[in-house]
Amino acid sequence: MRWATLAAREGLAAHHPWTRGSRRVAVSSRATKRIRSDATLVAAAREGDREALEALLARYASPVYRFGLRLCGSEEEARDVLQETLMTAFRGLHAFRAQARLSTWLFQVARSHCSRERRREARGGERLPFDAEAVRAVPSLERAPDEVAHARKMGAMLRDALAALSASDREALLLRDVEGLSAEEAARLTGIDVRAHKSRLHRARMRLRERLARGDGDS
Repeated sequence: MRWATLAAREGLAAHHPWTRGSRRVAVSSRATKRIRSDATLVAAAREGDREALEALLARYASPVYRFGLRLCGSEEEARDVLQETLMTAFRGLHAFRAQARLSTWLFQVARSHCSRERRREARGGERLPFDAEAVRAVPSLERAPDEVAHARKMGAMLRDALAALSASDREALLLRDVEGLSAEEAARLTGIDVRAHKSRLHRARMRLRERLARGDGDS
């Protein structure tokens, strides 16, 4: 079942750009005009508050899409990961426990979907290439268009170097340095202990610095 079908059945907004295959992942909802904590929104959504549910989806749609794109490497996969994550969140919100941040749970869901897609493609002998150009085009809901354009220009070399890293190194950097997870959260999400995660992160940062020092993202 796709998000548009689920949204229609449950009375949620189905007009969001990701349902149309757009590169933009922006959500407009009156619920987002009021700043409410995740815990408050989760509690309200569990009680059947559709506005609270849409506010949660609006809050995390862009981060999940960016994470999926940077991790999986293609817009098509990132859109699929986003839709699957939203549906999983909708269906499983009642089971969410506040032992971890909501964002950590959603990244875990997105990572699982991306890993499953990789395994499926591996069995089929095909793998979509990591699309560094698409990653450079990922928008942010928090920035004005001119700021986004400036960030794209200034960050091109960094993103090319990031795209050249291995999937595990890239993931470690994304979780800690982009998404802001703690070492404990990132380790739990990736299924390794904290010491192993810190070692992986250190190695990833060193490799990234080496590529940047060379002035390109080549191996």
